Amino acid sequence: MTTLTVRNLDPGVYEDLRALAAQRGRSMEAEARDVLRDGVARRRRWAEAKLADLSAGPELWDLETPYARSEDFPRDAL
Repeated sequence: MTTLTVRNLDPGVYEDLRALAAQRGRSMEAEARDVLRDGVARRRRWAEAKLADLSAGPELWDLETPYARSEDFPRDAL
């Protein structure tokens, strides 16, 4: 297993994670692993769908919505 250190985490995110972990009777570390796993899986599915759209042909391209940065991803993709 690998280790990840997250610096400069927004205090609100920290407290939300702590509250979620407590509600589920889990450690913050276990909750963070699940949140990261689920978020990465959603983002991967979103990216794969976008690639499938691009490979389907220009008529399906959404040129009005460029997603150049991670904060530009639709919230439901996170």
